[in-house]
Amino acid sequence: MLYDLENELKNIYTVDELEKIKSSLKNDKKACVFLNKIKCSNKELEDIFKKENIKFKKLDKYCYEIDEKSKASQSVAFKQGLFYIQNFSSYLCAKNLNVSKNDTVLDMCAAPGGKSINLANFMDNEGYLSCVELSKDRFFKLKNNLQNYGVKNARIFCKNALSIGKICPLKFDKILLDAPCSSFSKLGFSIKRNKKDIKNIAKLQKKLLHSALNALKINGELIYSTCTFTKEENEEVIENALNSKFKIEILNLDLDILESKKAIIGENSLARRIIGNDFAQSFFICKIRKNG
Repeated sequence: MLYDLENELKNIYTVDELEKIKSSLKNDKKACVFLNKIKCSNKELEDIFKKENIKFKKLDKYCYEIDEKSKASQSVAFKQGLFYIQNFSSYLCAKNLNVSKNDTVLDMCAAPGGKSINLANFMDNEGYLSCVELSKDRFFKLKNNLQNYGVKNARIFCKNALSIGKICPLKFDKILLDAPCSSFSKLGFSIKRNKKDIKNIAKLQKKLLHSALNALKINGELIYSTCTFTKEENEEVIENALNSKFKIEILNLDLDILESKKAIIGENSLARRIIGNDFAQSFFICKIRKNG
């Protein structure tokens, strides 16, 4: 039986919110580019943009909004790894983990490596960053990207992330779990999924989060995120963790300029559903602290 996405979303979003999401899926997006401070300064990148007639708007010390993605992707600076083209919602997942060079950090499903590059920058390319990817093809893409962007503080493992909790119990201060999902907010409403497929994906996500929580230190923090809409893959995954052996709490997020909707999980409403626009993709983000 097919998953009736639109009908499910009517129970989550208002008519106006749903219309904004649909519109964001149809329209071409402006590009977000992430400055790679490992190789380049803000001034150097801005001078390159001006020289190449790339119109930009600075959003914070790392991010710029670019009108023409194709122009950015053809830039010599992009080929040299001076910046990474990345959806702003993805960037906010890594940003909200608030890592530093003093942290032991895990990017749990890391390929193709955009968020790992974010994390390495936030850590000043120091400390310990572990990047895990199961697929061999994606693992080598991850490895090549990190090399191209000059990331030195990462160790890369071709492993099943489900095993991390057993292999590395209580090892990490911070974990980023951008979980594999049905990707509806990336692929759109025309993609058809079977209900059983959604159930199986959600089952995997719950296991991945369980593994992550085993690997997380007491008082450690974790970001769980997806680029999809279903409650099964979002709120219900977090609810499952809340009802597990772990003592966890949901923390506040800083989503900057983006519009978002509260994701109600039990009595907590601090997790967020980002509402897509002409710049950012729809996303689910939840920040968790492990208290025991």
